[in-house]
Amino acid sequence: MEKAVENLNQAVFSALESLGRGQDIRFESSCFGSAALNVKEDYEAYSKIVRNDRLIKYLNQEKVLIYNDTRIGLEAGSRAENKIILIAGTGSNCLGINEKGEEAKCSGWDYILADEGSGFEVSIRALRAVIRAFDGRGSKTLLTGAVLKEVGLKDELGLVGWVYGKPFTKERLGVFARTACQCAARGDTVSREILKDEAREAVLSVTTVAEKLKLEEKAFDLVFVGGLFRCEEHFKDIVTDSLKQRFEMITFRPLVAKPVEGAVRLARDNL
Repeated sequence: MEKAVENLNQAVFSALESLGRGQDIRFESSCFGSAALNVKEDYEAYSKIVRNDRLIKYLNQEKVLIYNDTRIGLEAGSRAENKIILIAGTGSNCLGINEKGEEAKCSGWDYILADEGSGFEVSIRALRAVIRAFDGRGSKTLLTGAVLKEVGLKDELGLVGWVYGKPFTKERLGVFARTACQCAARGDTVSREILKDEAREAVLSVTTVAEKLKLEEKAFDLVFVGGLFRCEEHFKDIVTDSLKQRFEMITFRPLVAKPVEGAVRLARDNL
């Protein structure tokens, strides 16, 4: 909590100082987009972080919005009344909002509970495929040579120390999505199957959110963002083709704006 407060204050007040008038600015409306804000306890924690002793003096407390960062990404990507964002980066998430202002989400519960359709999930399955092939439980795969080369190891047994010998981070273990895409492009059946499965999970997330919001027969934007979409033939195309078949009035919009622009829009609209 203390580190989070320190980081947030540093970001805000550095920005104010760059304007040369940090002491006389007051935010009549503000919006904060934060990662891992999913349940009531998360919101309570972030509310304390945002409303810290130093920053609170500059905020109109009745006009403070605190959202999951997926929400500000959605706003940055589309101004349509009906819209959904699909994130397929290191982690995954899917969030939508309809013309009535109703929200729905699925997935995005992190790497143990629900991270299907993410680069991390692809990476873990790629590592397991290498070990399955080594054991003889699975098919031989180009992933073996590619993964070992990626981390500079001579053989599969070295993966044990590489995986478990350092503190766990999703970023460190989630680097093999690109490797899987490269192997899929070279014709590797195992890699293609992994990516196809995760593409189906992404489609399922969008479909679930669309059904919750009753968008099946309505026009809506799908904002998509994340490194896994760079794997066009074996992930992105499968996702978009499947969704187009199911939702005729869907419009695909890659997120080109910075997510923070969505926070600014939400704060402005809240004035």
